[in-house]
Amino acid sequence: MSLKITNLWERLNKRFKFSIGLKSILTNLGLFTILFTVIGFVLVFAFSRLLIAGASLTLEDHERVIRSMVSKGEIDQIDAYSSNTNITVLLVESEPAKTTGISSDINRMKITNKFNVDLNGKSTVITISKSLEQEWEIVRSIIFVLIFVFIIMGIFVLMISGWTIKTMLRPIQEMVKFIRTGSLNVRLDVKTSHDELRDLAETFNELMDKIWDTYRQQDRFVSDASHELRTPLLVIQGYADLLERWGGEDIAIRQEAISSIKKEASYINKLVERLLLLAKSGQQMMEVRTIHLPELIEEVIRDSVVMNTGHTFIFEKKQEVLADGDFALIKQVIRIVLDNSIKYTPSSGTISFNCEVEGNYALISIQDNGIGISKEDLPNIFERFYKADKSRSRVSGSTGLGLSIAQYIVQMHGGMISAHSEGLEKGSKVLIQLPLKRTVTS
Repeated sequence: MSLKITNLWERLNKRFKFSIGLKSILTNLGLFTILFTVIGFVLVFAFSRLLIAGASLTLEDHERVIRSMVSKGEIDQIDAYSSNTNITVLLVESEPAKTTGISSDINRMKITNKFNVDLNGKSTVITISKSLEQEWEIVRSIIFVLIFVFIIMGIFVLMISGWTIKTMLRPIQEMVKFIRTGSLNVRLDVKTSHDELRDLAETFNELMDKIWDTYRQQDRFVSDASHELRTPLLVIQGYADLLERWGGEDIAIRQEAISSIKKEASYINKLVERLLLLAKSGQQMMEVRTIHLPELIEEVIRDSVVMNTGHTFIFEKKQEVLADGDFALIKQVIRIVLDNSIKYTPSSGTISFNCEVEGNYALISIQDNGIGISKEDLPNIFERFYKADKSRSRVSGSTGLGLSIAQYIVQMHGGMISAHSEGLEKGSKVLIQLPLKRTVTS
């Protein structure tokens, strides 16, 4: 039965597409109807039994009066008494009745009382009957009153339910309207709410916070990327125009234009690669394995020595430090930091490496004696597209994304990265902390 009702409700729901408010109102009205019907049935049943019990007591009183009349020999007054009291009295001379006492016949709307008396030396059965029409009239009146009360209270329940649900859902509806207009910074007020909707509102607010943060990051990302791509594209366009006008006649101009176009194209390629890596933030899959950090550092140094930059690299291997992580990503972090040191350190400068254990972390430090970082720029160097020295950054081909990518990779591994400098022309130092696998002291 319950399954049929459920299926019927699902079909109605699909057909009419009831709103949450209407569903709640109909549910409240249905529950109220069931509750009121049960209470009304109990009340009607109780009142009807009470009225029948009262009629039974009345018949017992009539029995006592008639017995008194019979004992006094006032038989002729019984008819007058029955007429005055609206009862029916029947005297039958017979053997003592086997069934005596009060009985009710609901179908015939009457109640009957039988008892035996000795009349003139003969056994006589006297039957007293009383109509229950008056009592049932009272019951019908009670039913009509209950129906009237049900209608009034049903309307009241509908109004209260509608007002309550509308009040609870109004903030969400207003917020949805704001969101449709593009206002993603609107939030639900949960300070005065203490019901189940508070959890829903808090979850909704958290979701909107994430959407808003993602929207701002995307907006900033597009803006910064557009700005960074505009300059090299303008340079390429300028040299292309130069080639078109003078490249065929002047070999030096042609070589300069081709070299600059290749340089800017390389810069754009590097920028796009790093933009794609940042665009995958939160979706990057790691191939975690045990990494021997000193060997990884030595590998990065060897790659840099091949470039013949003229720098001196120092790394004194003191410990064998093992960490869990993605080998390629950790190598990319060290390369990014080293590339920055190479770019901003004179060719005769020194770049020092160190790798040791500090608590539960493997600590990698990369220090140079280059141009350093000003105190004003130091807090911002991990921001996307931030360049402390914009003129030098353009010459060196810096995108302003390297340290931002390094920070993202380190944080993805559960570590930390920080930069330190005493100021301009005093060199800089970058510390990379990664969760430690285990340490073996050599």
